[in-house]
Amino acid sequence: MFYFINEYILQKNSSVEHTAINRVKLFTHYKQPAKIVTKIYDRLLHRTITDFSLTDEQVINMFDYFQEATDLKQSVFLKADDIHLPIDYEISVGANYSQVSNGDTLVENVGFIPGTIGRVFYQEFFDPQGNRIETDLWDWRGFKSATQYFGQNGKLIMQRYYTPTGKNVLEEYYAPDTQGNPLLSRVILKNYHGEGDRFFQNSDDLFVFFLKELSKQAEGTTTFISDRPGTGVKPLLALDDASRKYVYIPINHAVNPNDPVHADLDGFLQPAFEHFKHFDGFITATVQQVEHLSVRYPTANIFAMPAATTLPLSKEADDQVTPDQRKRHSLLYVGRIAQDKRIDQLLRMFSLVKDRVPAATFTLFGYGDPKYLEDMQKLITELNLEHNVTLNDYTPGIESEYDHYQVLVNMAFADGGPVAMAEAMMHGLPVVSYRFNYGPAEYIDEGVNGYLIDSGQSLAMAEKIVDLFNDDKLLADFSKAAYTSAHTRWTRRKVWNRWQRNLKTSF
Repeated sequence: MFYFINEYILQKNSSVEHTAINRVKLFTHYKQPAKIVTKIYDRLLHRTITDFSLTDEQVINMFDYFQEATDLKQSVFLKADDIHLPIDYEISVGANYSQVSNGDTLVENVGFIPGTIGRVFYQEFFDPQGNRIETDLWDWRGFKSATQYFGQNGKLIMQRYYTPTGKNVLEEYYAPDTQGNPLLSRVILKNYHGEGDRFFQNSDDLFVFFLKELSKQAEGTTTFISDRPGTGVKPLLALDDASRKYVYIPINHAVNPNDPVHADLDGFLQPAFEHFKHFDGFITATVQQVEHLSVRYPTANIFAMPAATTLPLSKEADDQVTPDQRKRHSLLYVGRIAQDKRIDQLLRMFSLVKDRVPAATFTLFGYGDPKYLEDMQKLITELNLEHNVTLNDYTPGIESEYDHYQVLVNMAFADGGPVAMAEAMMHGLPVVSYRFNYGPAEYIDEGVNGYLIDSGQSLAMAEKIVDLFNDDKLLADFSKAAYTSAHTRWTRRKVWNRWQRNLKTSF
């Protein structure tokens, strides 16, 4: 069994989660048992994963595991009427929650799952003075999952978790921190496997125990791959058993991205490389990063593995969307809307493109800090780009969007191998990108399927994009080359064979 260790799968995810999602689908296709492991308590998890075409069998959550809720065959769509409120209570129905009163006294609020019509998400209970005293939390699948208890100051003091049948299996206790806010101080697994209570100081310690249990229960060899170093490295260091342990490196490993061989390591990765012999290997998205890390740790097992896969192109032309079938003069960015991605520079660069190609458009897909998004919207207005630039939110099914655009652009400081760049090329988009560690130099064949631009040279980038927009044959040649390179390098079978070779197993 393979377990890919992650913190969460949310409605908006980074390339870390997308890499794990792509990998579990690859393993499933080749009938190799594999699951994404998530750590946080998330009552909407089993709704969210459907947005990414994942099944319950491909994901295992720590709280689901201890709540005996990993294998629920049928969901119950619980509505407010199903919780059997007393008939003499008055219910004031709202869009997001309903207020329940006994005469003039508020008794409880019944909250609804966002995006549903009346499906119960929580019940808040109040004392006669209007103070919230406890809250029942309901899982998307229709069972009461937990109860929160609050002190006289309204702060959380305890949380109790249940199985779908209502058995209490886990308790968390909270104490006030220096600011008076709840701080988890103790976790108790209640009579675990009939062997009495087990005590943990925090959720990290519980997570270590959870991974040990996964390792014990799996048939054959268990293999862990930590996708988020901050989530998985320390628990795997604490796991001293026969399981195989790998660390996927989704980021630039060096604090100074311009000095990957000598600069200090990222704080989450440092413990792993200080004890690199504890791990069976380290995985990156690019060969270039393997080379840099191998200079630092020549005896460590470090190898590269593509973060996305595709199928070979058939001989049928229908496999390819030609530039003339896309929105004309359309530029695309996919990724976080954040300062380290230099979105402001992208917008200023596009302003130069628009001066030469007035009908050009620029569409950005991604999520970011609301304040930064607001600043970028203001910059769009200042540059008079309101009719040419669109800031779109994160889209789970982004793959279907690539076919509408002609060129992908990237100006990041650094990356661990941008998944969007590979995905865009799989859909025939040439890529124009700054040179940075890691990805562009490995994905882009200069002057064939894209252009590599020296960092800071926004005018040079704009000129290359204008060249592509103004030369239909050049754009068509670049698009065809992008298709060919992606569907040759990253085919599903080739990537699968690389997994078998690097993990030294035939599965």
